[in-house]
Amino acid sequence: MKKRETILVTGAGGFIGHHLARFLKKRSFYVRGVDIVYPQFSDLSDFHDYRILDLRGFRNCIEATQGIDKVYALAAQNGSIEYTTTNRADLLRDNATINLNTAEACIRSGVKRLFFSSSACVYPLEKQTEIDSVPLVEEDVYPANAESEYGWEKLFSERMYKSYEIDYGLEVRIARFFNIYGPECSIDTLRSKAPMALTRKVIKAGNGGIVKIWGDGKQVRSFCYITDCVEAIFKLMESNIKDPINIGTADHISINELVDIICRIERVKVKRVYQLHKVQGVRGRLCNFSKAAKLLDWKAKVKPMQGMKIINKFVHEELGK
Repeated sequence: MKKRETILVTGAGGFIGHHLARFLKKRSFYVRGVDIVYPQFSDLSDFHDYRILDLRGFRNCIEATQGIDKVYALAAQNGSIEYTTTNRADLLRDNATINLNTAEACIRSGVKRLFFSSSACVYPLEKQTEIDSVPLVEEDVYPANAESEYGWEKLFSERMYKSYEIDYGLEVRIARFFNIYGPECSIDTLRSKAPMALTRKVIKAGNGGIVKIWGDGKQVRSFCYITDCVEAIFKLMESNIKDPINIGTADHISINELVDIICRIERVKVKRVYQLHKVQGVRGRLCNFSKAAKLLDWKAKVKPMQGMKIINKFVHEELGK
């Protein structure tokens, strides 16, 4: 009888982490989750084993990886663009430490394969200066000029993990995420992403109310729903693809258009106040996911209106607590 694979999900208390753990357990993997907190929106039935461990400590990484076949490395400090641009040193120090410890622990514990969750923030600023910028392909990452320290750390960790693959034989799979959203995620405006934060603002404003928007609202992003993201992660992890792969969609939507969608769902009209002094990031971050489509036979299924209806219901439930 084939031995059941043992899986470690780091950052298992976070948004993508607990959704991924649930997906893997349903597919009969043995799932260990590790984080510094318990999942906020998921009970421990999504895991066979859940441990509170701070992976900034190397001994904790060794404990986490003992007896593990494959690691999904999602542990990181992250949040809204305001959070990532006002906590630079903490993000760099903590995230780099976590990833360095995880790589070394995997080698010492005999882990076979590791998935690393990178980000579209690794791509150069000069390729994202227009709202109709050309969708980013994986090769665009060099010459490097990442948007923020968060992006630079992600790019460093990509190279670090690939070095462990070359020198020590750790099999590494890397995905670059483009704005993953979905329910069971923080709706706090500092730590949450735009779909959740804006839904919260529109609901609280009500018909005729004021919604404050960072920047002029014309900045464009690619949004990918959580179930589509998790499916892509799993397909990539089980594949033989060694190069980084973009995980995103062709649903390129401006912040103004996102507010329009939310207002249609809520059946309200709001007054928009544009906060031009607020951080708003690059003008256009668009995803070319042709490699994922070709090599993984993957394409997102959930369209923005469908996904935002689910977000709307979830945010209403959270605000009603």
